[in-house]
Amino acid sequence: MNNFRVDFGNYVDFCFKTFGDRVKHWLTLNEPLSYSMNGYNGGTFAPGRCSNYVGNCTSGNSAIEPYIVAHHLILSHAKAVSLYKTRYQML
Repeated sequence: MNNFRVDFGNYVDFCFKTFGDRVKHWLTLNEPLSYSMNGYNGGTFAPGRCSNYVGNCTSGNSAIEPYIVAHHLILSHAKAVSLYKTRYQML
């Protein structure tokens, strides 16, 4: 998952460079709670992972995966904010 943070950092850097002159307000991640809980706890969003007791998933662990995903989403958000503040924010 650490590669996700690096890849996301590269992606937001590209977006800041390419669209920064036209975008006034930036948003890093849209509804991270929804896709961490629904994708890894309830299995109703992609990738559809959850524990067997939920009943609709064949693989996953609802006790730990949502927290791991949320952790890495927070790290990715922090990377994007840090990149913006150090390279692109006009003071």
